[in-house]
Amino acid sequence: MTAEEKYLFDLHGYLVLRGALPLTMCQRLNETIDHLETLDDSQTAALGAERKYRASDNLYAQTGDPAKGSLGDYDCEVLRYGGPFEELIDLPQTLQYIEEMIGEPSRLDAASFMSRNSGGAFRFHHGYAELLPYSEYAFRDGGFKCVSVKIGYALTDVNIEDGCFAVIPGSHKSNFTNPLVGQIPDPNHPLVKPLPCKAGDAIIFSEDLSHGAVENHGLKVRRTLFYSYAPAFHCTWHGLAMTAEGFEQRATPRRLQLIQGPPPFDHTSEADVH
Repeated sequence: MTAEEKYLFDLHGYLVLRGALPLTMCQRLNETIDHLETLDDSQTAALGAERKYRASDNLYAQTGDPAKGSLGDYDCEVLRYGGPFEELIDLPQTLQYIEEMIGEPSRLDAASFMSRNSGGAFRFHHGYAELLPYSEYAFRDGGFKCVSVKIGYALTDVNIEDGCFAVIPGSHKSNFTNPLVGQIPDPNHPLVKPLPCKAGDAIIFSEDLSHGAVENHGLKVRRTLFYSYAPAFHCTWHGLAMTAEGFEQRATPRRLQLIQGPPPFDHTSEADVH
């Protein structure tokens, strides 16, 4: 990280990396998702890529009609499928930031794909002076010591009208209750910073930062991959860091270490984070 990037991450709680994913990789990821979306739910589940649809009682969850080729808003545990999703575990363009932001041996604790249709949105969460052991931002002894850092990889162009990611800059260090928590981000609110992206861009942010997504008023489906990293002593989010069959045999040493944890943490855990 450059001196300016360190300053901005500490000040705002996030960085936007333009073109973090090479266009060829972005294309392969989208082609893989295109293929998976030609399959029905039972077929994707058999491949390890089970679609988990947003709860129907969620006001902003969009439902689809699979019989007509229209999928509702869903999440997917992509590492269980494998393929090109494994390449993002140790992507050099972003891993160097993760390592410095966490400041000690780290591991990947979750990875998921999110598909959001027109009308979808996500409420602001975090950034309201809560003390959560899985999300705290810290800086001490001259370096970052973040408990959770996430990367959102945009697989499609997403402007404000398309439901882009949004944050409240600086809220990762707030000592007061966030007045906007639980609300859908209003891109016109003076506290809200919408972050439009091109396909291949990445947003790296502290989980302690208040973040969400503005309402999608466009006609495009928003596709995003979220990869989450934490200190090696943290357990993984239940199921979200489970890998596909044969991963141990084909993984690079660094990739394997980021999944299993470095010594003496080199074992996988199914423990939940609460």
